[in-house]
Amino acid sequence: MTIKSLSSPQIASIMKKGKAYNSGFFLLKILDIPLKMGDKMKKNVIFGSFVSSKKVFIRAVDRNRSKRRLREAFLNAVEEIKVNDLEVQIPCFVILSKIDVIKADFKDLVNDMKQILLKNYIIRQ
Repeated sequence: MTIKSLSSPQIASIMKKGKAYNSGFFLLKILDIPLKMGDKMKKNVIFGSFVSSKKVFIRAVDRNRSKRRLREAFLNAVEEIKVNDLEVQIPCFVILSKIDVIKADFKDLVNDMKQILLKNYIIRQ
């Protein structure tokens, strides 16, 4: 499964109009928006972006690490959920990292991600 990045206007639209789900490690914003893509939609492609603020993480190393950790936690959570059902639909999303994401245990990150995705019916099985 791959994650295709969103453009800046798409991210701005999701940040402005999207529904927010808060966690101790991140803020998840989702919105069902029609995407204009030139090629056909592939089955194993998810559209979303991971954002780390320069106000929260001053060093670029920390911003990049937080995005990598959130991306892997998201993919692991989706894979664990996907074991139960082959067809998983995920709307467009933006995940904003918080300061605790760097120090958190990776298993806690995956469990938190999975809990938010399932509890709020973001992933429709």
